[in-house]
Amino acid sequence: MVHISELVRLAAEIGLGVLIVGGSVFRAVKQARKPQDAGQTGQADGAGQDDTSVGRRMFMATAASAVAVATISADIARKKGFALEVKDAKTPNRNFLLVTFDALTAEDMSTYGYYLGTTPNIDAFAKSADVYNNFYACSTFTTPGIAAILTGRYPSQTQTYQLGSMLYGENVYRTLPALLKTEGYRTASVFANPYAMRLMGTTHGAFDRIVCPSQIGMGQFPPPEILATPGIPDVMDLNMRLLTVTGLAVPGLRQQETLEPPTETFAAAKAMLSELKEPFFVWIHVMAPHAPYLPSEGFRYRFLAPGQFDSRQDMLHPRIMERSKGAARIKDDIAKVRLRYDEWILQADSAFGDFIAFMDSSGLSANTVTMVSADHGEVFDKGNFGHGGDEFHRSLIHIPMILKTPGQTTGRRINTVADQTSIAPTVLDFAGLPRPAWMAGPSLRAVAAEPAAQAPAGLAINQYFERNSSFKPVTTGKLGAISDGFQYVRDMDSGKESLYPLESGIGAEDEHEVGGDMRLMVEKIRHSLQEKLPEIKL
Repeated sequence: MVHISELVRLAAEIGLGVLIVGGSVFRAVKQARKPQDAGQTGQADGAGQDDTSVGRRMFMATAASAVAVATISADIARKKGFALEVKDAKTPNRNFLLVTFDALTAEDMSTYGYYLGTTPNIDAFAKSADVYNNFYACSTFTTPGIAAILTGRYPSQTQTYQLGSMLYGENVYRTLPALLKTEGYRTASVFANPYAMRLMGTTHGAFDRIVCPSQIGMGQFPPPEILATPGIPDVMDLNMRLLTVTGLAVPGLRQQETLEPPTETFAAAKAMLSELKEPFFVWIHVMAPHAPYLPSEGFRYRFLAPGQFDSRQDMLHPRIMERSKGAARIKDDIAKVRLRYDEWILQADSAFGDFIAFMDSSGLSANTVTMVSADHGEVFDKGNFGHGGDEFHRSLIHIPMILKTPGQTTGRRINTVADQTSIAPTVLDFAGLPRPAWMAGPSLRAVAAEPAAQAPAGLAINQYFERNSSFKPVTTGKLGAISDGFQYVRDMDSGKESLYPLESGIGAEDEHEVGGDMRLMVEKIRHSLQEKLPEIKL
């Protein structure tokens, strides 16, 4: 059945891994016993030589594998050397700090009007910052969104469609850190998401330093260059799946504590900043509030009572969405899981507040442009939860953008529509550097100068092209846009176009038929998309 396919696949993968490992161990034990058995039949010498040969072959195979991995990794590291000319460091003018949270929707932040007090520290930070009310992710999951921030370009322009996508060709140097590094900035990042970290490993040395905090009880992640080696992320996924299945089989081993507390990520950032020379660009990507929603003690049970969705295994998507429970029960469970998510946001917010206090006490805030955002949001309505997929639900693409300049004391609310491709041009603008022609988004600095009460103008683009090849034209998936109070969606397979009022969004009963007066709006949006995305045929 479809609704249990993920568990079936997971169990099959673990079972295959167990069979392979078990078979290898069985063969090794069997070979180890051969000399003794052979000695009893008068063939000890020959059998002993065979066992030695087997042992030697096993050792050589293991050594060869280790050498192969080391060689591949070294080759990758050599190829990632930064090949552009680096100018002398500038006299410290402005530093840049970008903090992104994984799977943080603006819809569940008290900063953006959510009914629970999930983000008190971000609220305080936002009081003297620019808050962009209509800021959107370019896709529905991590890698395309991170790539859009990194490059100032849309996924269709960098061909980053899948979770494991990487930069290649001319794209490896068409990045924000590469541009800043050539101008003498120190560039560094702290990434708690290994897939985002993997993408960083293909920037060919644009970052002077890349750190991935340890997972509690799991050890240190491999360096980004190693993560880019084929098969390494799969091994990491297999390990996590094994832990998940073990918890399903043995309730006492269910995971109830997060492996990636946000305090660890910010601690790594503090250590880095304490050593980093100015001027710098530092990007911190925090894994929280990404699933599993496992807030630590002190944050757990703030919004949802104990005994409900206390472990990773309790919140597995197939278990929540079990159709036999009925629609009402599923809806109720999703609402409860959302409260755990909100507690997880609260913990991430607390760690952020502590980090900003460090920035202030160290004096770094006085010279740093600070931006707070996310790679994508999270959805908890329309009968589903999580992220990814080709439905551009508002909570899935509506993300925070909060920008504070040195010495700013007055906060502003800015309504103009924008998306993640504006982050890189904005940093360049504040740095006094030109925006290259290949960047797609406008700087938010110009947008901020417009009246706060104006109607939402501008354009945001959303793409879901996961089933396309990175080396062929886009033919399948969904393309979306937000403009003039409407949300536009185009199915690339059928060519069907839909238009929704922005506030109600995807799935609304008041979807407009594309015809009559709406035809002019659709044509306007389509024209804007064609100008922005010449690589896509509409």
